[in-house]
Amino acid sequence: MKFRVPVYGRITMVISGIAILTMSGFMALAVWSSDRYHQEATQRRHWGLAQYILEHLPAPLFSSQGEVDQSVLETIAHNTMMINPSVEVYLLNTDGEVLGHALPDLEVVPVGVDMAPVMEFMSSSAVLPVFGQNPRDQATKSIFSVAPVEIGERLQGYLYVVLASQNKSSPLVRMADRHTLRVALAATSALVLLVSLSIFFSFRMITRPLRQVTRQVRQYRLSHLGEGAKSDYTGDEMEELEHSFALMSRRIQQQFDQLNQADQLRRELVSNVSHDLRTPLASMQGYLETLMLKMDQLTPARQKQYLQVAYRHTCNMNRLVSQLFELSKLEAGRIEPRMEAFSLTELLFDIRQEYELTAQRKNVSLELDVVRQDLQVIADIELIQRVLQNLLDNALRHTPQGGCINIRVEPLEGSVQVSLKDSGSGIQARDLPYVFERHYQSDAGRYQGERGGAGLGLSIVRRILEMHGASIQVKSAESRGTCFSFLLPAPSG
Repeated sequence: MKFRVPVYGRITMVISGIAILTMSGFMALAVWSSDRYHQEATQRRHWGLAQYILEHLPAPLFSSQGEVDQSVLETIAHNTMMINPSVEVYLLNTDGEVLGHALPDLEVVPVGVDMAPVMEFMSSSAVLPVFGQNPRDQATKSIFSVAPVEIGERLQGYLYVVLASQNKSSPLVRMADRHTLRVALAATSALVLLVSLSIFFSFRMITRPLRQVTRQVRQYRLSHLGEGAKSDYTGDEMEELEHSFALMSRRIQQQFDQLNQADQLRRELVSNVSHDLRTPLASMQGYLETLMLKMDQLTPARQKQYLQVAYRHTCNMNRLVSQLFELSKLEAGRIEPRMEAFSLTELLFDIRQEYELTAQRKNVSLELDVVRQDLQVIADIELIQRVLQNLLDNALRHTPQGGCINIRVEPLEGSVQVSLKDSGSGIQARDLPYVFERHYQSDAGRYQGERGGAGLGLSIVRRILEMHGASIQVKSAESRGTCFSFLLPAPSG
């Protein structure tokens, strides 16, 4: 499991990191500024050192023949190094080439130095410190003092005095060794630690309400937003709130969509039911008004016919209202299935006997194909009886005279399969996914319910089977009939 860093911990790390970088930059700037100031002060203090050496020479640097007097250079180097061992003295010509020096014999001296810093140093507008090349290492820049060497009125060269030798510690290194720098580093570290702890506990106190809100939102998410919200989330409080609000937003949107869909279904249901109730009511009203107005003119046979039609419409209305009431109770969860083991074959024989007379009147053959006589299932017997009745009602309505309805029951592993097949008009392929929808109408007419009236039988069938943890499948071909099938669990053992 990933380690979750809270908001106040992240804030502490960020601010502490910024503080460390800021103080490190400040320390680096302070060290650089101190080193720069030390070099400037050293060069300013020794500004006239080269000129002073020239003015106090025991003998001229150049002989009358213009050659360098090495003994004078050695005397100069000896005297200056006794005062400051880091000082090196060179004699340069006007082009910057080294004419002489007083270094140990093992030292290697390059041919010359760049004269641009020398000219800058001797100008009146020089800004200290001015760095020149060290003749022993041209890559090294050092502070220096320089003075022109003249014979009479003629410039012969320059006395070039390097004020910090490469084999001596630089001011930066010396400063790093000082006790002051160590104390400064220790104080800076202690200050950073103190600031970090202060920020940590301060923001922990400030963000306490945020953590409480996050815990409440997490509890709500885990208890109300389903399985999709129970994954381990390792972000901080802000990220977890964002994640939770995104889940809640999606759930709210889903609920709005479901409400809109339910409202749309309600409107369609009211519209369909209103139409289906209005049609038989209008027909009944017409026949009854005819009986009332022309009772004396109608024969007894015609009167009986009109009353039978009115009665049939009354039965259709009663069936529709009963189905609506039943479906509403099923969808509202007001009906709980009472699961028990019972003989499915006995139930099927009873239902066949109940529908046999209706099938004979329509000249439809009703067949029951049972593999075994003792097939048991676990279900609510009354609800399964309602499923079989609704399927038979639909099959009888759509099977023409001379047709056949076959009910087949066969055991499978751990379950029993029930199939009901008719030789009716069939269902078009594009309508198959919608036959279980309430009041769905295909191009050829309404499949659920009688012709001229809406039906809810298949919707009730699907809902009852869903309550049993089962589903119903339908296969059909136009003009070749339809087959409905579903599975019910069998008792173990």
